Amino acid sequence: MAGDPEKRTTYDITKLHLWQIQWVRDLLLFVIIVCSIWLGYAMRDITVPLLVALLLAYLFEPLISFLADHPKFPLGRIPVISGILLIMSAGLLVVLAVTIPLVISQTSSLVHEVQGGQLRAKLEQFNDKYVPEDIRDEVGQSLTYLPSEIADGDKKVVKVGGQENADLFSLAKTTGGVALGLVGRALSFAILIVLIPFYFFFFSLWFPKVVEFAKGVVPDRGKNKTFALLTKMDAAVAGFVRGRIVIAFIMAILLAIGWLIVGVPYAILLGIGVGILCSVPFLGLVGIPVSIGLLFLDQLGVPEADRMVWWGILLWPTLVFAIVQALDGWLLTPLIAGKATNLDPVTIFVAVLAGGSVLGAYGMLLAIPVAACIKILIQDRLLPKIRAWARGDADDPLPFDD
Repeated sequence: MAGDPEKRTTYDITKLHLWQIQWVRDLLLFVIIVCSIWLGYAMRDITVPLLVALLLAYLFEPLISFLADHPKFPLGRIPVISGILLIMSAGLLVVLAVTIPLVISQTSSLVHEVQGGQLRAKLEQFNDKYVPEDIRDEVGQSLTYLPSEIADGDKKVVKVGGQENADLFSLAKTTGGVALGLVGRALSFAILIVLIPFYFFFFSLWFPKVVEFAKGVVPDRGKNKTFALLTKMDAAVAGFVRGRIVIAFIMAILLAIGWLIVGVPYAILLGIGVGILCSVPFLGLVGIPVSIGLLFLDQLGVPEADRMVWWGILLWPTLVFAIVQALDGWLLTPLIAGKATNLDPVTIFVAVLAGGSVLGAYGMLLAIPVAACIKILIQDRLLPKIRAWARGDADDPLPFDD
């Protein structure tokens, strides 16, 4: 019987090693996890491709195991992994072939509008008409950092930061740092494209051995409870991650099409960007003010008689996002992800904010799976002990009780 004094075992604490005491082991494990997350963030240029490859190996493991060990047609892990890499590469090439021309076209149009001074002209027009007079001068001063184009007879002169330049050479020189930064980013992206499949191949190949090794280091005492707990965590994390990736991809397509229909400028580029942000719940809300702002600035360049009514500028981009968000809440998430994490919206929102405030975007991506695992730990391990202590039928805590 729990709590029976005759069945209790007495331990001499003075003869125990530190690692034999439960609370010391728990504290050490917590410190190791926190330090690992911090070290991963500090070395994110190295850890990001590793984590992405490990995540892909984790997500594809059920499919790889099923095809590699199929009772009728066992294919083996190497052919299956190679086939998945080929299919993913072909699919990525098709998607890029379709979207890149549109993205490049819209991006170049945006860059041309900034460099040519049209964007500054629209912002200055907005500043003169709609910004309150007490802050109008400050806003106008901040716009001087954008390029502007002025007429000098038949000659076009680009003006940047209050200085006139007779040709685009000086403008290119001014923006050279940005160009070099973009080249560096492009090289980093190219390296990621090469490294991630390389790491994915070996992670997927070694995944069963790693799992078996991890199972072997779990203490025999309480092993069944530990495995049951890890199984729940695995279902929560895998369901959430797999679901959000698919949902974000679908939402990106729907947002791009919807904003394109209502006339939002750079709709394809904006839809893809907001769709990526939608992989983290609530983060995609930034798409509403951005889409409204882009449509408003675009309408400033239209003759006043042909402009969209003010409520249409506010309504149509917001309505597109609301419809896509409703499809996510009512159809996509229930069908694709279900209630994998079993977290309520308030908990998800708080977890995302907390993760973002600590580790930025890195923390936002980790926040919800970590919160789901913490909730499972509390429900399955902590609350039952608290209830048992409250009833008075719990065993006294032992120095290295599991």
